[in-house]
Amino acid sequence: MSIRGKLLLIFLAFGIVPLLALGGFHLWRGAWAADALARADVEQQAGRLERAFIETLGERAADIKGLAQAPATRDFLRRASANSATDTIQAPEVSEELRAAFRTLLAGAEKSYAAVSLVAAGNRPLLRVEPAAEGESAAVARWQTDNFLPGQAQVDSGLWDLTKPEVLRSLIPREAFGAGVRYCVPLFPADVAGGQPIGALVVELKLSPLLKKAEASSLSRGGFGQDDSAARPSRQLIAVDGEGHIVYHTNEALMYQPVATAMPHFAEIAREMAAGVGGGGTREFNAPPDGARWLAAYQPVPGLKLSLGVASNHTAATADARNAGQFGLMLAVLASLLGGTLIFVVVGRTSRRIDRVAAAAADIARGNLDQRILVQSSDETQALAESFNLMSDRLREQIAREAETRQFESFLRLSAMLTHDLKNSITGLSMLVNNMERQFHREEFRADAIDSLREATDKLRALVARLSEPVKSLSGEYRRALRPTDLVSLIRRGLATSAGPTSFHEIVTHLPLSLVVTVDPDRIERVVENLVINALEAMGAGVGGRLTVEAGTEPDGSAFFSVSDTGSGMSEEFIRTRLFRAFATTKNKGIGLGLYTCREIVEAHGGRLAVMSKPGAGTTFRVVLPASIKVSAGTPASDKPC
Repeated sequence: MSIRGKLLLIFLAFGIVPLLALGGFHLWRGAWAADALARADVEQQAGRLERAFIETLGERAADIKGLAQAPATRDFLRRASANSATDTIQAPEVSEELRAAFRTLLAGAEKSYAAVSLVAAGNRPLLRVEPAAEGESAAVARWQTDNFLPGQAQVDSGLWDLTKPEVLRSLIPREAFGAGVRYCVPLFPADVAGGQPIGALVVELKLSPLLKKAEASSLSRGGFGQDDSAARPSRQLIAVDGEGHIVYHTNEALMYQPVATAMPHFAEIAREMAAGVGGGGTREFNAPPDGARWLAAYQPVPGLKLSLGVASNHTAATADARNAGQFGLMLAVLASLLGGTLIFVVVGRTSRRIDRVAAAAADIARGNLDQRILVQSSDETQALAESFNLMSDRLREQIAREAETRQFESFLRLSAMLTHDLKNSITGLSMLVNNMERQFHREEFRADAIDSLREATDKLRALVARLSEPVKSLSGEYRRALRPTDLVSLIRRGLATSAGPTSFHEIVTHLPLSLVVTVDPDRIERVVENLVINALEAMGAGVGGRLTVEAGTEPDGSAFFSVSDTGSGMSEEFIRTRLFRAFATTKNKGIGLGLYTCREIVEAHGGRLAVMSKPGAGTTFRVVLPASIKVSAGTPASDKPC
């Protein structure tokens, strides 16, 4: 993928996507907050409406109770009872005090009274007063004392069983004046309650004026003006009775109809309102004709089979917050697209310059070191091009220097290796010379010394031959001339060359009669000599110690030989970090190629070289070579080589 594609993905992943996610979150959060506020608002409105309606009913109840306790009212009933015959009660003349009390009640109730009646025991009406119509100056339009119609001045059935003044309240679903509330107050013959009521005061109130007054009061308490209904055309007030009929609605055309017929979209909520189970509630519904989402909160009125609800256009209430969130999201998208376009243009130009630099760098990698990169820019690509140009110049200089020094480095490598072999040969000759001073009188020593001198001379002659043909020697330094070889003979010859007769160290061998392996004998003999010399040097001259050489076979048939000393030993860190490194040595006169060369030779034969050592406990080098061909057992447990 190109850098432009990668940057575009990065910008999408860490720029546009988080910004859109943040904008979407704020949109959701704003809509949720607006929804919560609208829900809380409509719930508060329903609660305030229910409380204001109950307070309004309480005010009417207090006024009605005051009329029932008025002396003129009880006096009228006493006179009616005194004039009663067996089957009928004749209404007495209405006193001026009673007329004044009735006018006072009807004048101060915002046209909410439909009728006020006095009923004698046995549900026999005595007096019915109806208020004046709207526009009339008098408070009372009609005083009726006879010719009552059936059903007028109905009394709650439980009133005649009361023994103290109480206000009974019930809902009037439908009358000529519409829906209303009926108050019934028992009247007793004396100021102190007791005995049977002699009559009752029945007051019928219109529901609509009561709800309008409660609505105005609730809106005023909520911090809204009296004209809040006009300011909120999307709010509706609805009252449902226990039968599921609309007894009040902001739209008067829907009143006194079953909810299922007039408002089928509101039917489920109306059933909950009519049931009055669980107190109030809040529900959403979709209103025709546009299917807008509305939110309704309702509260039942205690003591009446009536539930009041407030419905608010939820879509309109949350429109501002939703529109603001959508505008912010669109603004974030536009800003992201603009930023992405600018970044894409800048990255595109930079990418084209980088492509030119990459193409020129590819030419340099193919060997065209004369390639020059030309970039006209003030950004990092200019520095990159100059760096590539400087690199090509230095590569040309380095190649020229390498051509001059390659042969010299090869000669140094060969010299280091041959110097190491020469050092080992000189060490063997030095030991031979030292022993000659003490052992030359022995004839067998002189014979062994002559053989040792002859072998040392052959090795030195071979070293000189290798030095005269450095290219051939280097190219075949680890080329193997494999042939079946007796490993025991190689070990004994290496011991004779490197250790010889010495009185300083005890030399112990555990070797079979023969151990035939397929190896390059010259290379393996060099390994034996190196390990023996290192062991003797580790124990020190004139100090004494034991050199142990063993050979044999492994359980898998591989051949091995080991060289152990009782020197100072080595630490694990030294073995891990320095022991087998080329040109790394702790000797004052060493060049650090002995063990490095030994491991290279052993691994070239397919074997392995292992070391076991502890500080103060000596060291053991163990060489394992591929499977042997023939093993002959039997040798003394210990001997001293000549």
